[in-house]
Amino acid sequence: MASADYLDRQKLTNTFNYLHFKGNPVYSLLNHPCYEESLLIKVYPEPCSGEILNCRWDDTYSGYKLEDYHLQFLVVSHDQSFIVVPTRLILKNEERFSVELPKTAFVVNRRQFPRFDCLDVKAELWQNGFHAEGELIDFSPQAFRLRVQSDPMFSFHCFNSEETAIIRLSSGDQVFYSGICACRRAHQNGHGRELVLIPTQDQIKRFKAMALRNPRKQGSASFSAVFSHPFTKRRVQREILDISTTGFSICNPSRESILMPGMVIPDMAINYAGILKIHCKAQVIYRKEEEEQTRFGLAILDMDMTGYNHLNQILNSIQGSEGGSQNEVNLDELWEFFFDADFIYPKKYKIIQPYKERFQDTYRRLYEEAPEIAKYFTYQRNGRIYGHIAMIKAYEKTWMVHHHAARPIGGRPIGLVVLKQLICYLKDLIRLPSANLDYVITYYRPENKFPARVFGGFAQNHDNPQHCSLHSFSYLTYPLGKTFEELPADWRVRECSDADLWEFEQFYRNHYSGLFVQIIKRNRRPNTKSIEETFAENGFVRRWRFFVLTHLDHLKAFIVAEESDAGINLSNLLNGFKIFVMDPGLQPEILFRAISEITGKQPAESISLLICPADYVDKADIAHEHKRYLLWILDMQYANEYIEFLGQKYRIRFD
Repeated sequence: MASADYLDRQKLTNTFNYLHFKGNPVYSLLNHPCYEESLLIKVYPEPCSGEILNCRWDDTYSGYKLEDYHLQFLVVSHDQSFIVVPTRLILKNEERFSVELPKTAFVVNRRQFPRFDCLDVKAELWQNGFHAEGELIDFSPQAFRLRVQSDPMFSFHCFNSEETAIIRLSSGDQVFYSGICACRRAHQNGHGRELVLIPTQDQIKRFKAMALRNPRKQGSASFSAVFSHPFTKRRVQREILDISTTGFSICNPSRESILMPGMVIPDMAINYAGILKIHCKAQVIYRKEEEEQTRFGLAILDMDMTGYNHLNQILNSIQGSEGGSQNEVNLDELWEFFFDADFIYPKKYKIIQPYKERFQDTYRRLYEEAPEIAKYFTYQRNGRIYGHIAMIKAYEKTWMVHHHAARPIGGRPIGLVVLKQLICYLKDLIRLPSANLDYVITYYRPENKFPARVFGGFAQNHDNPQHCSLHSFSYLTYPLGKTFEELPADWRVRECSDADLWEFEQFYRNHYSGLFVQIIKRNRRPNTKSIEETFAENGFVRRWRFFVLTHLDHLKAFIVAEESDAGINLSNLLNGFKIFVMDPGLQPEILFRAISEITGKQPAESISLLICPADYVDKADIAHEHKRYLLWILDMQYANEYIEFLGQKYRIRFD
């Protein structure tokens, strides 16, 4: 205490009153009346006016005759320091005691790093088959202390304190930390052990390296991170130094560090300018010692689509983002753009014209009210749109890119500009479990040179249909107004059974070897909403069913019947039927009868048919106008390869 700092009586009084306000204890250092032993006993201070402090013994010590012990000091653990208070005893009995406070007390801090008490954190330890469980007692940014008991099948003699062990810290179903640690100290505590363990890594690799990394934007004072510490349950707020859609960094004076690499924070709020809170799940990835401070890097593990969209939009608005990139759009300008850019050409408009009011309402709600199922990007100058691309959730784990159009401005390739925006958005989104994004698809006409190069070119260059596949379909409109007879007696159209789906998968794997079956499956993460539920909550319809057309119970065609709001895709590619003809000899009349039976013979509006193989329509001599569409499917595990392809082949720069 010779080198300790001092705390005057006024500050000391305020400290005791704060502890009383919070209901926190202090400690009394007592000497046994007969033996040369010291005891540290928990006591609770009462409101203090300055000179006299009254304290009551903790109820745990009732009957221990503490009034017979000699009081030496009061010891206060406060702000990572120990306040040692010499006192003069005034009164002492079996319930309480009173002391006179000194004019100054000693502030002692012998720890290089702060240590924090922990609440309700389960600890598990594994080492070469040995297992023990217990609780996390306290931690510092460099180490933590556990109290554990071994599994009844093991003895602690099986634990080798000279070897590393795997530690898991959790509460309920939330895992806060899992990593390899070295044991610094171990000693007996009742039937268990108290262990002090040190993480072996200052940095972890949570995700594989990306070919494109969105640049970090300086956070300034506008961004802060607010969270409840998973170990101590205390509320923490720190300024964010830099941030992107994948993560951010914060700094602490070294003595105020409260994080460690590997720690998971289940609910962190990224606070922007005090007006917007974006909730996410985050993990500490690294710790770097800098001059008089420690920097921590955190990765964003998950956030909902609305939060991700908000963060992406804020970062794009910060100086340094490409000029003209906008995430807000005037819908009147959008419709003018679609017509002027020839995206809505006369034949397409003839189809949608009877439902134009519904189309406009659908797009208003999609663009303004449904961030969970739709996203768009534009390039604008003074409110005039020069480039547009959008995507919509099409299946459980699949988003569809559509409505890609551009018109010239100053010789710039605006189509590439908005495509780049989309790719930068998607490449970080795929990391988030809430996005449920495993595949991206798009449809395009083979004569359209731009998508043929940037989408089809990759599929051909990569040449692995399990990573990126192309399917050619004939597109025609279901022949309305024509009456079809019922199917012959030996033909049947019925909902697809598990056995039927399995048989179609064998057919598909041997004839196409692509990704179509993967995107239409209804697999989704446990405890998440289905796509039907998500669309319904946003006021839209999205569903699909599987049918098979059989002859004498042999599969002749596999049919996906899809339903969505009219105009949700301007080419109606998510509203109609996708048909895989499994028997080339199937008569078109039989196929149309089957479609008529599924629709109930009275379709209310035009229905699109996408038929594969594409040459079936020509070979079967179907006398109906048709065109070709290519379906491009990318497994997002190979997004890196696609980004590298665009950079090398077409000099699209993402830095």
